[in-house]
This record gives sequence, structure tokens and C-alpha cells, in this order.
Amino acid sequence: MTILKPKKIIRKTPIEKLRGLKTHTQIFIKRDDLTGLLISGNKARKLEYLIADAKNKKCDTLITSGGIQSNHARATAAFANYFGFDCHLLLCSHRKPKRIYTANLLIDRLLGSTVHYITPTQYKRRNEVMKELARKLVKKGKKTYVIPVGGSNAVGVLGYIDCMKEMKDYIKKEKIQAVYCAVGSGGTYAGLLLGKKLLKLNIDINGILVSDTTEYFNKEILKICHSTIDAYHLNTDVYKEEMNLIDGFIGEGYAIPYPAELRTIYNVARLGIILDPVYTGKTFYGMLCHLKKRKYRKVIFIHTGGIFSIFAFAKDLTKVIDRQK
Repeated sequence: MTILKPKKIIRKTPIEKLRGLKTHTQIFIKRDDLTGLLISGNKARKLEYLIADAKNKKCDTLITSGGIQSNHARATAAFANYFGFDCHLLLCSHRKPKRIYTANLLIDRLLGSTVHYITPTQYKRRNEVMKELARKLVKKGKKTYVIPVGGSNAVGVLGYIDCMKEMKDYIKKEKIQAVYCAVGSGGTYAGLLLGKKLLKLNIDINGILVSDTTEYFNKEILKICHSTIDAYHLNTDVYKEEMNLIDGFIGEGYAIPYPAELRTIYNVARLGIILDPVYTGKTFYGMLCHLKKRKYRKVIFIHTGGIFSIFAFAKDLTKVIDRQK
């Protein structure tokens, strides 16, 4: 399969040294939260390739799925609006959705996406549910393009091979020893790992789990990597032993914040970096804990965005702020 050249609408993002945090390790931040505003975060890198594939296949309707405050769903809605696609979002809600839209969900609706609320049980079989919706829309004359959760497949993963290419010279110059990222659907980690292998970089790729289990992601990430290698005839291979997945920082579940994470978000915000309670807050806290065991001198934290989702957790964050008074 030929690698499509996407229309580049996101810019290369800077790497900044984080100053003011008391740690023995120098932490640098790859600012992928600055890829754009509505079209922002790690999802944007994946969606550039996925949208190029959808346009190449003459599709007119995008379908994807995620949590009620999904960054991926919001980024998909923004891409759809920009490129003129219809957009259908299947969003998982554990309870009846509030009548007042907030954060990412508010943006989804403002951008004109059609939102379908699904139950946690349906979300577990989301790929089937998305295919069912696609069949219904095809009968109405639509040509659909189904995007997996997080844009994590052999097409979307190319965006994070690109990211590793952007970081290559910096990694060598600064002698970076490890890269940390959130693992929520596996595509970002898979792209970084493939990029490391293709560019022959001697660094660790450490993934902090924000959902599911190590066992699940060991299989899922290997599957994504191998499907990408096969699809594009990449001159490399990936093995389970090369993967560094770190569990223990999910808390009670996906998108459920906990005190240590919220305090981390508060402390890092004082340094000018806004983390979110779903992905980057848990990942940054997990990284700080992991750095106490692994005495790296220099690491890069991939800031995958998610700033809009903090507004869905205003109550939790307000309590943390008020405690500091």
C-alpha cells in the first residue's frame, strides 16, 4: 500500500525544557498540544493520514467512537468540518447525558456533528456498532469511512512515525534516554516505537496506561505495529520484549481522576503547562513515579493535548485549587 501524502494543516511542534519542577531528571515536553486549537493534540497527527485516506476513497461521511468527552471525537469533528465531511460520533455515556453540553461535547455539537449516545455495553463492541451505522448510512446514499477509536490503525500510526522523525535530531543532540506517552488506544505508542526502530534510535519508549490492561495493550500495539509493517513494507520488526508499558496509574477507571493526579495537574499548571485529567495528568504523574525507579538523566514527555476536557472536570479541579488557599 502506498503511503498517502496528507494535506498538512498542523505545524511541527516545539520541544521545551520544563523548568521549576524538583526532580533529578531533566524533563523536556514535546508540545503536541500546540498542533492547532480545534484540530489539536496527538489525534491530529493520526487524522491527517486518515482524512487523506478517506478523501482518496471518495468518502463523504466519517464515523468514529469514543468517550463522552473524547478528544479524538472532537478532533474528528473539527477535521470533518474543515474538509467538508458529514460526521457521526458514537459517544459512550455511563449515565443519561446532561442537557447542557460542556467541553469537547459542546464543540462536537457546535461543529455540526451528529452525536449518537451509546451504552458501555455497546462501547465494548463499538467496532460492530460503527459498522452497523455505516451500513444504514450507505443505504441512504452515503459513502462512509470508519475511523477506529483514537485513530489507532495502520494508517493513523504514520502520524507518530512522523513525530519521531521530528524529534530525531533533538534526541541525539540532547542525549535523551526515554520518551513517555499516554496509552489509551495504542496508536501513539505504536508510531513512536516504529519510528524508533526505523530511525535506529537508542532510547526507551515508555507508555503509561490510562485505560485497560498491560495484557490487552501488549497484543493491541503489536497488532497495530505488524499491520503497519505489512501494509507499507517497512524494513523493520517489533517484538513484545521491546515494549515498556507501565500500569498502576489508571485509578478507578478511564477518565476518572484521582487526588494525586489532580495535584499533579495543579502543580504543573503553575509552570505554564496545562494537563488534562483523562490522559496527560495520569501520564505525567505516572512518569514522575517511574522516574524515581529509573534514574534517567533526560526524558521527553509527549503532551498529547486535551485542554478542552479540563472543563468537564471543573468541580474536581476547583476543589484542588481551593485547598491551596
